[in-house]
Amino acid sequence: MFRYSLGNIALASIFFSTYVNAAEIKLEDTVVTASRTEQKSSEVLGDVSIITEEQIQKAGQTTLLELLNQQPGIEIASNGGVGKSSDIFIRGANPTHTLILVDGVRVSSATTGTTAIQHIPLSQIERVEILRGPASSLYGADAIGGVIQIFTKQGKGTPRFNASVGLGTYGTAIGEAGVSGRIGNTSYSLQGGMTHVHGISAVRNKNAPGYNKDIDGYRNQNIAAKLTQHFGENHEIGFGILISDGRNFNDGTSATTARYDQYIDQTLSTYTVHSKNRFTDYWTSLVTFSRGIDDLTSYSKQPTRTTSNSIKTTQDQYLWQNTLNTSWGTFNLGIERREQKAETVPNALPEDQRNIQSYLVGWQKRFDKHNVQVNLRNDDNSQFGNKTTGSVAYAYEITPRWKANAAYGTAFAAPTFNQLYYPNFGNPNLKPEESRNKEIGLKYDNGNHHVAATYYLNEVDNLIINPRTGNNFTNVAQNVNQARLSGLTLSYQGILAGFNIRANGDFQRPEDADTGNLLPRRAKEHGTFAVSKRIHDWEMGSEIESSSHRYNDTSNTVRMAGYTLVNLYTNYRINDDWSLNARINNLFDRKYELAKDYGTFGANLFVSVRYGPAF
Repeated sequence: MFRYSLGNIALASIFFSTYVNAAEIKLEDTVVTASRTEQKSSEVLGDVSIITEEQIQKAGQTTLLELLNQQPGIEIASNGGVGKSSDIFIRGANPTHTLILVDGVRVSSATTGTTAIQHIPLSQIERVEILRGPASSLYGADAIGGVIQIFTKQGKGTPRFNASVGLGTYGTAIGEAGVSGRIGNTSYSLQGGMTHVHGISAVRNKNAPGYNKDIDGYRNQNIAAKLTQHFGENHEIGFGILISDGRNFNDGTSATTARYDQYIDQTLSTYTVHSKNRFTDYWTSLVTFSRGIDDLTSYSKQPTRTTSNSIKTTQDQYLWQNTLNTSWGTFNLGIERREQKAETVPNALPEDQRNIQSYLVGWQKRFDKHNVQVNLRNDDNSQFGNKTTGSVAYAYEITPRWKANAAYGTAFAAPTFNQLYYPNFGNPNLKPEESRNKEIGLKYDNGNHHVAATYYLNEVDNLIINPRTGNNFTNVAQNVNQARLSGLTLSYQGILAGFNIRANGDFQRPEDADTGNLLPRRAKEHGTFAVSKRIHDWEMGSEIESSSHRYNDTSNTVRMAGYTLVNLYTNYRINDDWSLNARINNLFDRKYELAKDYGTFGANLFVSVRYGPAF
């Protein structure tokens, strides 16, 4: 069934590319992530996807991870339902190889190397940009697989109030409210929300060491605010704040700990001050001061006492970026500094802070039918010294509708504090992981139908793993393996006979280059197909997601079966202010795993009503 579904996705992409329809679709968005400067989506050289606020509201998903899982080149692994720790794989790269930014701010953990994206609520998001492929030459360490940048809501237009409330199966309740707009030269946005999910047992396998039949729920409270003062059309200063506080109940990791209640309190927060100034027609300056915090405390309630452990990461970031638009092209020059600190209680790490001083330069130029982008960046890490990364991308306009492109880039990922210093696991002699990526692509765009095909080969050296020695595991992290990440990504978006169509398919082999084994929790084939249609005030849609089998371990002995899921959704516009959404996920109640032994939701329904401006 998987091959049938994914085959249809590929055939649809080829067929639709030659079909001309008079309807128009809005795809000429502005993209920032691909070059750190504003570009029209049609001029972007990178492999990019955009998720708009309109798409978020109409599809009716309840979590950001659900939304991301529908995008090309992305796979998700989750440990037991909403709010549980989750991993994102872009083009088969490790979770620590995906850089996640919130309004340009890093909010990742310095100990795990990942961002707790499960705590970022959809209600706070205005748009998401996804850049597939290495981007260290733009953003520094950790962007080996790609970058996901989340933009929170900002004030614009006539001041408006918005609110929504929704209820669903598994004890799901979500509410949000806010106000945003612009009065004179002041724009503002204030949004707040709450989520409660009764959930399922995180560990589903009754024979697993950590199994406990209790229900492991999740709750979250979040608030975000932005205020910007404009001085004419060319100057502005502003600040932004996002705080998302989640409590995640889970099962233990052994038969002993599973007998007791386990939960984690985790707060993600970002604070940003910026000044954007267009001093001349060709020079724009951006200065930002920001702080990202990941504050986590885990609790284990036992009959006589409650034990706890806390890990807090603080990252202060300073940036001065200058964009120069000249007749020789667009130049991007920047200085960036990041100060990273990890605090662990009760066991302090031998080293818990490091600083990264960075310099970046970029150049973009269009020559008739040719388009070129070059980026270079140097990161001076107080632990690992200097690391220089670069990239070059080129596109040629074969015809006004067809474009071919090629790119080469290098990237790296610095070891986390856990990998370096955690007791009985850390190795202070670790080297940064390094990668070299080559890709070629072909795009078709006739204004109504957009088709893209990208082939890539990303080779990662000094891969950090926990190797198996004989019949035992050594818990010491080591630079041992090389990963070889290769694949073909196909995607289509367009309108056919009044139906909106989105389709993508990934045919990849993320493997250990030494053994040929697939990397854990990554499939060789993964794809989605979505169709929707608007009839008067109704919009109805369906999604199909298919994945081939995966393995949960590096030796490829613990197999997880492939799966195909079907989702349905509808949106009814009651009037200009009110709308009603309903969504059914996993319509046929398919049992599947994203991580071995961990549970996933069966068939589930979510219904919401929203007050806010129509799109």
